Amino acid sequence: MGFNQSPINYAAQYGKALQTAYPYLSYYADLWNMGESDRFRPLNGKTVYIPIMTTSGARAANRDQITGTFNRNFNIDWQAVTLSMDREWDTLVDPLDVVETNDVATIANITRVFNEQQKVPEMDAYMSSKLAGFAAANGGTSSVELTSASILTEWDKAIEYMTNQRVNRDRVRCKITPSAYKLLKQATGMTRFIEVTGGIQNVDRNIARLDGVSIEEVPADMMKTAYTFTTGWAIASGAVQINFILYDPDSIAAPIVYDVAMMSPGSAQTKGKDLYYERYYYDVFQLEQRKAGVYAHIASAPSAGSLTVASVAGTETDGDSKITVTGDGILGSGAVVDGYKVVYSINAAAVTVNYGAVPDATKTWVEMPADPFIVNGTSGYYITVALVNKATGFCVASGNTTLVVKA
Repeated sequence: MGFNQSPINYAAQYGKALQTAYPYLSYYADLWNMGESDRFRPLNGKTVYIPIMTTSGARAANRDQITGTFNRNFNIDWQAVTLSMDREWDTLVDPLDVVETNDVATIANITRVFNEQQKVPEMDAYMSSKLAGFAAANGGTSSVELTSASILTEWDKAIEYMTNQRVNRDRVRCKITPSAYKLLKQATGMTRFIEVTGGIQNVDRNIARLDGVSIEEVPADMMKTAYTFTTGWAIASGAVQINFILYDPDSIAAPIVYDVAMMSPGSAQTKGKDLYYERYYYDVFQLEQRKAGVYAHIASAPSAGSLTVASVAGTETDGDSKITVTGDGILGSGAVVDGYKVVYSINAAAVTVNYGAVPDATKTWVEMPADPFIVNGTSGYYITVALVNKATGFCVASGNTTLVVKA
């Protein structure tokens, strides 16, 4: 029987080699395939199922007797997400190019340059935009102009936000642009001690940690709110500069899957040239119960997110309407993600809700008791619903609809 040589898929080995290289290549090596990413890997193609567990609180103990019944006091929801960054890359290598360049044009060298100059920077740019998007969707943003006089105030605001959201400061990390980092070094109120004991001394002005948070600079072009990924990566039209991002690595899942990494030797089909091909996919997800784990300072304030509000006639009392709310911050079970609440107001006209502002104080706002829930109102009136960050009281998403009531 004849022997036909088939390409060998080195995807597993290639993935392990890159994992080792990430700390030297990536600004977000602490997130790519690290921490939570190891727990949530694709189980069915590119789909990942992330478990979300909630429990009831504790109650007073009775030392004298055993009474009542035992119940299940936990719930599990599933956050189904799909890896959207499905990427491939290939190249032909003429054996004569290898010889004539004195072994410079080898597959090993070509893939190394691709990883260093294209793949990893693309992934880091994508990571920055996703983290900023998470912060914007959940009210963890500021757009106050940064100066040497204001940057420490903005920093304190970010730390306060993370602490109030019960994020352990020891886990928080910061990525910052060079211009913002320069302002931090020049910050009004920053105290420095320089010891000179004689002779020429090295003066180190680096700020590696501030208030216990580790800080790392990231190039400004890799800290934008939006990119295009047609071929490689490019800053999208209308993208806004991100000045710094604070995040808890345990709130992020960023899996990378290498599906194919192989080389085929020259053949008649490739006119004697060697063919290299790889395909991989990756994405960045925020864990539903840890949405407060990202804060971003960006050049301009984002717009409010959207909630879908539905109203159908109730079945009990005249004027009853059954309200259902879906969208960001609302789990499949109808529960609201940790750190947020949903409030509603019923009025003759829809209420305008602005991102990053407290709901209109001239209106009456009531916290949503459940989803769905029943309200009693007037047909044709509007119910406006807002997702509010508990720590700040600011709105991050809203929606409204006209009431349909039982006649």
